[in-house]
Amino acid sequence: MTDLHLIISRPGPGHWHGRLDVVEALEAAGWSGDDDMPLSILRHPSGAVWAVTNGSGDSGLDCPSGAVVEFPSTTPTVVIVAACLAAAAA
Repeated sequence: MTDLHLIISRPGPGHWHGRLDVVEALEAAGWSGDDDMPLSILRHPSGAVWAVTNGSGDSGLDCPSGAVVEFPSTTPTVVIVAACLAAAAA
């Protein structure tokens, strides 16, 4: 298994990237963008699904176990990515 090393740059003042930071990190870990909304919904082969839920950057994770986790827009990228990776590995 290859180690995953992420470098997540903070957006500059006045720049809003939505959760593009999370999208890029999950894609690097093998997640795929949804056909209809590739920058808002990502799927893992395990069945885990992460999606941006509104224009404010809130997001959610549907776990293969059936659990649902909601992340407010203030949730750090590393927390969301870690939760997604853990859900996909479970």
